[in-house]
Amino acid sequence: MKTVIVSEKDDQARKTANALGHFDKIGQVYVLSQTDLLEGEVHVVAADGHLFEYMAPENNWKLENLPLVDVSFKMQLKKAEKGRRKNFGGDPEKCFATIYQEVQAADRVIIGTDSDREGERIAYSILSRIPGGKKKIWKRLWLNSMTKKAIRQAFQNLREPEETYNYFLEAEARAQSDWLVGMNLSPLVTLKLQQAGQVPWGKGQAFSVGRCQTPVVRVICENDLAIRNFSPRLYWKLQLEDKNNGQIFSCKEKYFDSEEAFEATRSLSSNSLVSSVERRKVQQQAPQLFDLASLQDYASKRWKIEAKQTESLLESLYLKGYVTYPRTRTRYITDYEFDYLKMLVQAYQEVLSSTFELVHLEARKTYVDASKIRNDSHHAIIPTETIPDFFSLQPEERLIYEAVTRRTLLMFAADCIYETSTVRLKNQDLEFVAKGRRMVDLGWAAVANLSVRKDIELPIYQVDSLVPSSISVQEGVTKPPKRITESMLLSEIFPRYGIGTPATQGTIIETIQARGYVTKDKETGQFLPTNKAYLLINYLYDNEFADPETTGGWESFLDQIGEGAINPREFVDGIKEKLTLQISQAKERND
Repeated sequence: MKTVIVSEKDDQARKTANALGHFDKIGQVYVLSQTDLLEGEVHVVAADGHLFEYMAPENNWKLENLPLVDVSFKMQLKKAEKGRRKNFGGDPEKCFATIYQEVQAADRVIIGTDSDREGERIAYSILSRIPGGKKKIWKRLWLNSMTKKAIRQAFQNLREPEETYNYFLEAEARAQSDWLVGMNLSPLVTLKLQQAGQVPWGKGQAFSVGRCQTPVVRVICENDLAIRNFSPRLYWKLQLEDKNNGQIFSCKEKYFDSEEAFEATRSLSSNSLVSSVERRKVQQQAPQLFDLASLQDYASKRWKIEAKQTESLLESLYLKGYVTYPRTRTRYITDYEFDYLKMLVQAYQEVLSSTFELVHLEARKTYVDASKIRNDSHHAIIPTETIPDFFSLQPEERLIYEAVTRRTLLMFAADCIYETSTVRLKNQDLEFVAKGRRMVDLGWAAVANLSVRKDIELPIYQVDSLVPSSISVQEGVTKPPKRITESMLLSEIFPRYGIGTPATQGTIIETIQARGYVTKDKETGQFLPTNKAYLLINYLYDNEFADPETTGGWESFLDQIGEGAINPREFVDGIKEKLTLQISQAKERND
């Protein structure tokens, strides 16, 4: 019996082989004559990422040839990348030839690529091009971390390939729809703008249209327009001062006519009635564990590390076996992870030089809830049982590892406890409010190295008592919308519209900059659209392929393909129909 395991990267293949036992490396293949986890000889070989790509069409840069929807999605081996020092020297042909030979000689195959949609697609795109390759697929290795213990445990719990095949179908539908959008709308927009004289003819003038990237460019353009068109307005608000102690109370009512504000002050009495006094003790748990998006957001805000770079740093730490699987959208773990984390808390504290009292050693639902982890996903990003020599890591790796580990430790710390107080005064029909806050116990906030607001103590007030009042008018000015930053894309825009996945969002941000649609201010991190972005969005403004709401809806459909609820062909055919309609309408218009 000979078993071949197809990994995604050479580091992954080596760690997999090492977890199985003693191996010899013959060429680029890790060979084990025996292992206690599998019967017979085992060979582990790495694919080095995507080896195949869709063939580019030869005739889509003429308007009369669009739409290009009657396609078979033929794939070809990617070309070797010069200077790429990876498995097989970055030569896909040599890599595929080795995998081909190994699979042909195998009795069965285990898919051991990354445990996600793209990992499925990499495996099936290779195995489907080897005669009998798909029929030899026996099991799916599903890894949450690259520690020896985790790999061995995964081999003891191999999944049936049918359990994850729909993730391949989803990834393929995603790739095909993206290809269709790019190969149809990119030439359409470029050629139509050139015909209109808005873009010069020639190389280097092409516009790139993407199913996810273009809606993001539109959101950034709309944000820029809202800021440009914003006209600041003066407004006035009433403020009340307690004559006895100087405590200030604010009224939320805004007046855009100063005379109306002053008229309101003249109608108020010299005493205000205390209508309510509320005191509340707040016990706040530590923040949830990180998923990829929340960690990218954190790194962007704290250190201005770009989303794609955060993902790369996490990937490096994952392959070294120090953190769990990075491209997750789940912020929960199971009891299994919680138990090993609890056992190793002291070791994590030592590596971070952060000692604190362990108060919550029970598994709380805010962090530990297996029901929140989907079958196609992974648990939250946490440190593994393998603890690194902290200073052997690269400086930015240390930042990310510390962020993940510290966030994980917070769930064992005491809750942050503070008291709030709210006093409301009534004067005629207007309400004036003062709010106070007093910290009782910093708890986890002290461990998180957060800056804490100063206490605001309010005087003692009794309900129904009268407060001698002095009323004043305060002038203010309305503020424009905030300019979009990378952090806002990750924490607000992408979740609001459902654009992209954890594996693609960093690439989307990187792409819209590389294609010349937006620039990022190095100091503020704010995104500004270019003239090229406005040309693109002005042309596609009424096109649903530039609509973030529509794109988010498509992501929902794609998720359902991964769940086996929708036929991928129906989705791709729907994209073809929409492209055909959009291109037909564009040809009829004289724009």
